[in-house]
Amino acid sequence: MRGVIDTSFSFLIRFQTKVDILNLLKSRRSIRVYQDKPIPQELLLQVLEAGRWAPTGANLQPWHFIVVTDPETRKRIGDVARFFFIKSSHVEKAPVVIALGFDTRKGKYGRYDVTLAGGNMLTMAASLGLGTCWIGAFDEPKVKVILGIPENIEVIGLITLGYPDEKAEVPPRVELEKIVHWDSWSNVRRQTFRDGMLRSGPFSLIKKFLRKRKTLHPSPLP
Repeated sequence: MRGVIDTSFSFLIRFQTKVDILNLLKSRRSIRVYQDKPIPQELLLQVLEAGRWAPTGANLQPWHFIVVTDPETRKRIGDVARFFFIKSSHVEKAPVVIALGFDTRKGKYGRYDVTLAGGNMLTMAASLGLGTCWIGAFDEPKVKVILGIPENIEVIGLITLGYPDEKAEVPPRVELEKIVHWDSWSNVRRQTFRDGMLRSGPFSLIKKFLRKRKTLHPSPLP
Protein backbone atom coordinates (compact mmCIF):
# COMPACT_ATOMS: atom_id res chain seq x y z
CA MET A 1 0.00 0.00 0.00
CA ARG A 2 2.83 2.37 0.87
CA GLY A 3 4.33 1.88 -2.58
CA VAL A 4 1.02 2.81 -4.19
CA ILE A 5 0.74 5.95 -2.04
CA ASP A 6 4.32 7.00 -2.84
CA THR A 7 3.72 6.49 -6.55
CA SER A 8 0.52 8.54 -6.44
CA PHE A 9 2.25 11.32 -4.51
CA SER A 10 5.08 11.36 -7.03
CA PHE A 11 2.55 11.65 -9.86
CA LEU A 12 0.88 14.60 -8.11
CA ILE A 13 4.22 16.39 -7.77
CA ARG A 14 5.00 15.88 -11.47
CA PHE A 15 1.51 17.00 -12.45
CA GLN A 16 1.73 20.14 -10.29
CA THR A 17 5.14 20.97 -11.77
CA LYS A 18 3.74 20.73 -15.29
CA VAL A 19 0.81 22.97 -14.39
CA ASP A 20 3.13 25.55 -12.78
CA ILE A 21 5.35 25.66 -15.88
CA LEU A 22 2.35 26.17 -18.15
CA ASN A 23 1.01 28.93 -15.92
CA LEU A 24 4.43 30.57 -15.88
CA LEU A 25 4.56 30.52 -19.68
CA LYS A 26 1.05 31.96 -19.87
CA SER A 27 1.84 34.72 -17.40
CA ARG A 28 5.02 35.95 -19.09
CA ARG A 29 4.61 39.33 -20.79
CA SER A 30 6.77 41.53 -22.99
CA ILE A 31 7.76 44.39 -20.70
CA ARG A 32 8.75 47.76 -22.16
CA VAL A 33 8.78 49.91 -19.02
CA TYR A 34 11.35 49.13 -16.32
CA GLN A 35 12.17 50.36 -12.85
CA ASP A 36 15.38 52.30 -12.45
CA LYS A 37 16.83 49.51 -10.37
CA PRO A 38 19.88 47.32 -11.03
CA ILE A 39 19.55 43.56 -11.37
CA PRO A 40 21.52 41.56 -8.78
CA GLN A 41 24.40 39.67 -10.35
CA GLU A 42 23.16 36.33 -9.01
CA LEU A 43 19.81 36.74 -10.80
CA LEU A 44 21.47 37.79 -14.04
CA LEU A 45 23.73 34.74 -13.90
CA GLN A 46 20.71 32.47 -13.41
CA VAL A 47 19.10 33.91 -16.55
CA LEU A 48 22.31 33.37 -18.54
CA GLU A 49 22.70 29.85 -17.13
CA ALA A 50 19.19 29.00 -18.33
CA GLY A 51 20.26 30.04 -21.82
CA ARG A 52 23.37 27.87 -21.63
CA TRP A 53 21.24 24.79 -20.97
CA ALA A 54 19.00 25.16 -24.02
CA PRO A 55 18.79 22.33 -26.56
CA THR A 56 21.46 22.53 -29.25
CA GLY A 57 22.07 20.48 -32.38
CA ALA A 58 24.96 18.00 -31.97
CA ASN A 59 25.73 19.83 -28.69
CA LEU A 60 27.69 22.43 -30.69
CA GLN A 61 26.53 25.27 -28.40
CA PRO A 62 27.30 28.00 -30.96
CA TRP A 63 25.74 30.80 -28.92
CA HIS A 64 27.32 33.91 -27.42
CA PHE A 65 25.53 36.27 -25.03
CA ILE A 66 26.77 39.87 -24.94
CA VAL A 67 25.53 41.50 -21.74
CA VAL A 68 25.25 45.30 -21.87
CA THR A 69 24.78 47.36 -18.72
CA ASP A 70 26.66 50.54 -19.65
CA PRO A 71 24.05 53.35 -20.12
CA GLU A 72 25.84 54.99 -23.05
CA THR A 73 26.21 51.69 -24.92
CA ARG A 74 22.54 50.88 -24.30
CA LYS A 75 21.60 54.28 -25.71
CA ARG A 76 23.64 53.66 -28.86
CA ILE A 77 21.98 50.28 -29.34
CA GLY A 78 18.59 51.85 -28.70
CA ASP A 79 19.20 54.35 -31.50
CA VAL A 80 19.46 51.51 -34.06
CA ALA A 81 16.68 49.29 -32.65
CA ARG A 82 13.43 50.17 -34.39
CA PHE A 83 10.55 48.61 -36.34
CA PHE A 84 10.14 50.92 -39.32
CA PHE A 85 9.34 54.27 -37.68
CA ILE A 86 8.69 52.77 -34.23
CA LYS A 87 11.78 53.08 -32.04
CA SER A 88 12.29 50.54 -29.26
CA SER A 89 12.90 53.23 -26.65
CA HIS A 90 12.91 50.70 -23.83
CA VAL A 91 16.29 49.38 -25.01
CA GLU A 92 18.22 52.29 -23.56
CA LYS A 93 16.04 52.44 -20.44
CA ALA A 94 16.28 48.77 -19.45
CA PRO A 95 19.01 48.07 -16.85
CA VAL A 96 20.35 45.21 -18.98
CA VAL A 97 20.35 44.39 -22.69
CA ILE A 98 21.50 40.97 -23.87
CA ALA A 99 22.54 40.54 -27.50
CA LEU A 100 22.07 36.97 -28.73
CA GLY A 101 24.59 35.80 -31.28
CA PHE A 102 25.91 32.55 -32.70
CA ASP A 103 29.12 31.43 -34.37
CA THR A 104 28.32 30.85 -38.06
CA ARG A 105 31.29 28.47 -38.31
CA LYS A 106 29.55 25.94 -36.05
CA GLY A 107 27.09 24.41 -38.50
CA LYS A 108 23.94 25.79 -40.08
CA TYR A 109 21.54 25.42 -37.15
CA GLY A 110 23.02 28.03 -34.84
CA ARG A 111 20.17 30.45 -35.46
CA TYR A 112 17.70 27.94 -34.05
CA ASP A 113 19.95 27.03 -31.12
CA VAL A 114 20.39 30.61 -29.95
CA THR A 115 16.66 31.26 -30.37
CA LEU A 116 15.96 28.34 -28.02
CA ALA A 117 18.51 29.78 -25.60
CA GLY A 118 16.73 33.12 -25.71
CA GLY A 119 13.42 31.44 -24.95
CA ASN A 120 14.95 29.77 -21.91
CA MET A 121 16.17 33.17 -20.72
CA LEU A 122 12.74 34.77 -21.08
CA THR A 123 11.11 31.99 -19.06
CA MET A 124 13.80 31.98 -16.38
CA ALA A 125 13.59 35.74 -15.99
CA ALA A 126 9.81 35.53 -15.54
CA SER A 127 10.24 32.92 -12.79
CA LEU A 128 12.56 35.36 -10.97
CA GLY A 129 10.11 38.25 -11.14
CA LEU A 130 12.03 40.02 -13.91
CA GLY A 131 10.56 41.48 -17.08
CA THR A 132 11.91 40.93 -20.57
CA CYS A 133 11.21 41.85 -24.16
CA TRP A 134 12.57 40.11 -27.24
CA ILE A 135 13.60 42.57 -29.96
CA GLY A 136 14.15 41.32 -33.48
CA ALA A 137 13.99 44.65 -35.33
CA PHE A 138 17.40 46.31 -35.26
CA ASP A 139 20.30 47.21 -37.53
CA GLU A 140 22.54 44.19 -37.01
CA PRO A 141 25.71 45.59 -38.68
CA LYS A 142 25.55 48.70 -36.49
CA VAL A 143 24.92 46.66 -33.33
CA LYS A 144 27.97 44.55 -34.17
CA VAL A 145 30.10 47.67 -34.59
CA ILE A 146 28.85 49.16 -31.31
CA LEU A 147 29.63 45.96 -29.39
CA GLY A 148 32.81 45.03 -31.29
CA ILE A 149 31.36 41.70 -32.38
CA PRO A 150 33.53 39.76 -34.89
CA GLU A 151 32.38 39.02 -38.43
CA ASN A 152 31.76 35.30 -37.85
CA ILE A 153 29.11 36.03 -35.20
CA GLU A 154 25.54 36.68 -36.36
CA VAL A 155 23.28 38.58 -33.96
CA ILE A 156 19.65 37.47 -34.22
CA GLY A 157 17.99 39.20 -31.29
CA LEU A 158 18.17 41.52 -28.31
CA ILE A 159 16.59 40.91 -24.91
CA THR A 160 15.85 43.79 -22.56
CA LEU A 161 15.85 42.79 -18.90
CA GLY A 162 14.79 44.53 -15.72
CA TYR A 163 12.21 44.85 -12.97
CA PRO A 164 8.81 45.62 -14.54
CA ASP A 165 7.29 49.04 -14.01
CA GLU A 166 4.09 48.34 -15.94
CA LYS A 167 1.31 45.78 -15.96
CA ALA A 168 1.29 44.57 -19.54
CA GLU A 169 -2.01 43.54 -21.08
CA VAL A 170 -2.72 39.93 -21.97
CA PRO A 171 -1.77 39.42 -25.63
CA PRO A 172 -4.22 37.66 -27.95
CA ARG A 173 -3.45 34.11 -28.99
CA VAL A 174 -4.82 32.22 -31.98
CA GLU A 175 -6.90 29.24 -30.85
CA LEU A 176 -5.33 25.76 -30.84
CA GLU A 177 -7.85 24.45 -33.34
CA LYS A 178 -6.56 26.98 -35.88
CA ILE A 179 -2.88 26.05 -35.59
CA VAL A 180 -2.77 22.34 -34.65
CA HIS A 181 -3.05 19.82 -37.49
CA TRP A 182 -3.84 16.22 -36.60
CA ASP A 183 -2.29 13.64 -38.95
CA SER A 184 -2.66 15.91 -41.99
CA TRP A 185 -2.76 19.59 -42.89
CA SER A 186 -6.40 19.70 -43.90
CA ASN A 187 -8.31 19.14 -40.65
CA VAL A 188 -7.83 22.55 -39.05
CA ARG A 189 -10.03 25.64 -38.75
CA ARG A 190 -9.05 28.33 -41.21
CA GLN A 191 -7.35 31.41 -39.82
CA THR A 192 -8.63 34.83 -40.80
CA PHE A 193 -6.86 38.06 -41.64
CA ARG A 194 -7.72 39.21 -38.13
CA ASP A 195 -5.95 36.20 -36.60
CA GLY A 196 -2.74 36.70 -38.54
CA MET A 197 -2.41 40.47 -38.78
CA LEU A 198 -4.72 42.44 -36.51
CA ARG A 199 -4.46 40.24 -33.42
CA SER A 200 -0.87 39.07 -33.57
CA GLY A 201 0.90 40.64 -36.55
CA PRO A 202 2.52 43.99 -37.40
CA PHE A 203 -0.79 45.86 -37.27
CA SER A 204 -1.19 44.86 -33.62
CA LEU A 205 2.17 46.52 -32.84
CA ILE A 206 1.12 49.69 -34.63
CA LYS A 207 -2.17 49.75 -32.73
CA LYS A 208 -0.29 49.35 -29.44
CA PHE A 209 2.11 52.16 -30.42
CA LEU A 210 -0.77 54.51 -31.25
CA ARG A 211 -2.57 53.68 -27.99
CA LYS A 212 0.59 54.45 -26.04
CA ARG A 213 1.04 57.80 -27.79
CA LYS A 214 -2.57 58.70 -27.07
CA THR A 215 -2.03 57.88 -23.38
CA LEU A 216 1.17 59.91 -23.16
CA HIS A 217 -0.14 62.81 -25.26
CA PRO A 218 -3.91 63.06 -24.74
CA SER A 219 -5.87 65.42 -26.97
CA PRO A 220 -6.47 68.84 -25.32
CA LEU A 221 -9.97 69.49 -24.10
CA PRO A 222 -12.00 71.85 -26.33
